[in-house]
Amino acid sequence: MTAPAVAALTRPAVTGLPMHPHAPLVALDTVIAARGQDADTITGHADKGVLRWVFNVAVNPGGTVRELRFWTREVALYAARQGDGHEALRSSNAGMVIAEILGDRKHYRPGEVCLLLGIRRPTLLSLRRQLPRCGNYSKFPRATLEKFLKRRLVG
Repeated sequence: MTAPAVAALTRPAVTGLPMHPHAPLVALDTVIAARGQDADTITGHADKGVLRWVFNVAVNPGGTVRELRFWTREVALYAARQGDGHEALRSSNAGMVIAEILGDRKHYRPGEVCLLLGIRRPTLLSLRRQLPRCGNYSKFPRATLEKFLKRRLVG
């Protein structure tokens, strides 16, 4: 599925959910509210691949506590129960989805990374070894974020 096709399927008018381009990932609470299901059901859907675009942004991804972030566009279709569109998103490749999440920027400031990943600054500081910055340490390169998201994909 092409990026314009994905964008057309997930317009707020179609799904009823507003989506902010600078906050492409949402926490579990948002999915619970959008879908009206409990956390165990939704995390089970993430583990089984029903929700394909889920990322674990926890400081220790192998630990017992997971910090799951869900791609807003998939959540919108999932919440609207639009099976065909949701199936099309599930079959998209990781590179295309991560490109949609990151947009067309080459570098990101720390606050922008926090917004993209739905995390707070203390968590970002704890992730510093996994998310190295570039140059003067004021920005994160796109390639670093792409690698991080690919490694943290749950599905």
